[in-house]
Amino acid sequence: MQTHEQERAQGTRNPVIVIPGVLGSKLVAADTSRSVWGEWRPGFTDPASGEGAQLFGLPVALGTPLDQLHSKSRVAGTLGRVRGSIAGVPVKITAYGDVMSAMGVESYADTFKEDRSVAAHSGAAAFEFSYDWRRSLDECARDFEAFVLRATRFLQIQRGSSEPIRFDVVAHSMGGLVLRYFLQYGGQLLPYDGSRPRLTWAGAAHIEHAVIIGTPNAGSVTMVERLVQGIPGNPVHPTYGPVLVGTFPSGYQLLPRARHRPYAASRDEVDILDPDFWLARDWGITATWLKEERARQLPEIATEAGRLEVAEDHFRKCLASARLFQDAMDQPLAGMPRHLQFHLFVGEAQKTPLTFAGQKGDHQVTWASHGPGDGTVLASSARLREPGGAEPIPWRSVTPLRSNHMGLLKDPALLLGVLDLLGQHEAVGAS
Repeated sequence: MQTHEQERAQGTRNPVIVIPGVLGSKLVAADTSRSVWGEWRPGFTDPASGEGAQLFGLPVALGTPLDQLHSKSRVAGTLGRVRGSIAGVPVKITAYGDVMSAMGVESYADTFKEDRSVAAHSGAAAFEFSYDWRRSLDECARDFEAFVLRATRFLQIQRGSSEPIRFDVVAHSMGGLVLRYFLQYGGQLLPYDGSRPRLTWAGAAHIEHAVIIGTPNAGSVTMVERLVQGIPGNPVHPTYGPVLVGTFPSGYQLLPRARHRPYAASRDEVDILDPDFWLARDWGITATWLKEERARQLPEIATEAGRLEVAEDHFRKCLASARLFQDAMDQPLAGMPRHLQFHLFVGEAQKTPLTFAGQKGDHQVTWASHGPGDGTVLASSARLREPGGAEPIPWRSVTPLRSNHMGLLKDPALLLGVLDLLGQHEAVGAS
């Protein structure tokens, strides 16, 4: 029986998993399958309605741990293409379709269909991992662990072999953080007692190449804007307000590190994971000007005072979770397995927010300075470059690109570069 290393040396390719970023998986109502996110055609759930707000936002409850809050909506595949209409004209806009097609993902939905073909010339396969990007990223990593085990069993049955399988993973944006947490901690949840999870590298037993694209490894100040202002509307989809975004534990985990001094309105290092930072500025889910939005989100609570109490409890839990998550991700990578390779594709040519400013009562933040990046994620954050210049992630390769954050996924240099890294370029050209 050949070893894994012998198979790789002979050109046999690992199966591939693609992980999208924040907003990159479709959401539908659990009971009716009506679109909540990803398809804005007639019949979608409008976030300006009470039903739409409660389906898009995660539930909040006083004193209940984050991982025990269960949504009324569910994931329904990766957002390969955005579907909607502009002035009544149907439109389709490619999101993750190009990169998934290049990797060989065929479905955008169920990647374990028994009748889906596996490339006969290579024995390789490609899968998508769609997940609830609203939830805490350690929960997403736990779900990814279950997905990897399911994909492993699926391939072992197809191949008629119980031999271990290693995957190559292509992860965009927030998906790279899900991947990194899984590699380092497996499916461990962040401990309730505030301690760190144990660095076991349990996930790395299943992964060889970790290809990370535009991931905010040191956070992004654009997440501050989302928590203060919400997700702005555009010709395809409506506005999703800051109370809705403020229910997402993952959003707080994407905030920038205090040591990188992202808040330009102070010369001192400001801890933006401190609840008092937000309360003092009347920002986020508890902002006084968001009463109507809180009422839509929490209709079962009769008073504004009661809604504020629940909202503040939730946002304190989210900030505490973010602190634990960032601490876990910033630990030295001791004992990293020798077979594991980190590859980075990073945008470096777009003007990208570096620091922000804003005072109490402001309904929006302003950008005080910019740096090179992809327009959303700074190149220094993707690299996890510290103020002294150190980069603690041992990148095997770093490929700079000129595209913006979502444009990276369509960049020919990225698509060809990833295929070359994973040894699939020749096969794709021949197919």
